[in-house]
Amino acid sequence: MNTPAVLGYYETLLNAPTFSNDSAGQNQARRWKLLVDDVHNSASESDLRQARNKIEGYILGLMDAGSLNQDGERDYKILGSIHRRQEFLRKLLSTM
Repeated sequence: MNTPAVLGYYETLLNAPTFSNDSAGQNQARRWKLLVDDVHNSASESDLRQARNKIEGYILGLMDAGSLNQDGERDYKILGSIHRRQEFLRKLLSTM
C-alpha cells in the first residue's frame, strides 16, 4: 500500500543525515533513500517498526564507521518523522 505523505515528514526524513559528496557518500545517500521509502511504504505498524530498526541500524553503522558524527538534531528529525508516519498510519488503519 502506497499511502499519501504526511505533510513534510518524507522530505524531513530524507534530508535528516548529510552525506559527503564523494562516491561513498552518494552510495550512502542512495541506500538511505531506499530505507526512507521502506518507511513511507509501510502498510502496518509492524512494517514500520522493521523499517525504523533498519534506519537505526544504518545510522549507527555509519557512526561506528566514522562516516557520520553523533548529532542529536539529526536523530530527533529521524525519530520525529517516523513518529509522524506512525500516527498517520494509525489513523489510516483505524478508518478501514
